[in-house]
Amino acid sequence: MNKTLLAGLIITLMMIAASLFGHYFAPHDLNDQFETDYVVDADGHSTLSVPPAPPNDNFLFGTDKDGYDMMAKLLAGSQYTIFGSLAVAIARVFIGGLIGLFLGYVGKERKPGSKPFPLWNVLNGIPIFIIVWMIMIGISMNPATSPFYMALIIAIVLTIVGIPSVASTMKEKTMIVRERQFVLSAKSIGAGHTTIIRSHIFPHMKESFVILFVQEVVLILGLFGQLAIFNIFVGGTTQYFDPIQYVSRTNEWSGLIGQARNNLFIYQWILFIPLALYIIYILGFHLISVGLEKLYRKKFAKFSHI
Repeated sequence: MNKTLLAGLIITLMMIAASLFGHYFAPHDLNDQFETDYVVDADGHSTLSVPPAPPNDNFLFGTDKDGYDMMAKLLAGSQYTIFGSLAVAIARVFIGGLIGLFLGYVGKERKPGSKPFPLWNVLNGIPIFIIVWMIMIGISMNPATSPFYMALIIAIVLTIVGIPSVASTMKEKTMIVRERQFVLSAKSIGAGHTTIIRSHIFPHMKESFVILFVQEVVLILGLFGQLAIFNIFVGGTTQYFDPIQYVSRTNEWSGLIGQARNNLFIYQWILFIPLALYIIYILGFHLISVGLEKLYRKKFAKFSHI
């Protein structure tokens, strides 16, 4: 039994299920607010309760500084974190994979000692999150459009900047597969290019696509977190000036973490609960990636003579 893969699948599926159905079972919705309460008991002892409330029987994850339930916020933002990362990864692998398959099949092998195009070297030296930050900083702060539309914009940007790396990876793998004997045999009997790619090359690269997809999800979640450090949140950022603070419009998990950085030494649950869930979600996909690599390595080891 592949325990690593099983553990990753359980974690990921539980997160997805909670995102889809959790709000039906949550004790509070996004609009419920814990307000200041002053109570005097029969003995004359007074109790003053003010937000934020720490985790308790009524608010399992506590509340934020405004008294809103952290669990409700996490459930609301989970759809942007989970399905946003999945959508970007699917788009990257689909578009970049097709481009890589085509370039790998028709491309020529690079001569030993030759160097790639200098501009490509320059672009590879720039972290992707800096490129995305430069694009999004001017439109992410206090946007007039809806949170969904802003999330769509950042998803498109992340997809575009990630396609070249995916295409490059799949191109290299395709150039290896195209030299196999079964591909050369298909060419020798007159099989068309489309048939060769569809029936001979792609079936031998399905595992690479699956692993690459899982790795892309982890990479995208990392990019969400890096952007959140610079106050670029998925769905847009609301900026307040007195005092200066940045708030996620969608309660997306990396946004909740980014806006709660100042709570490291006070009201720690506002920071650490979203951070823990975020790490667990990333860990789930990391375990899936490791488990798939073990599975495919074991599978192909049985056919090492081919």
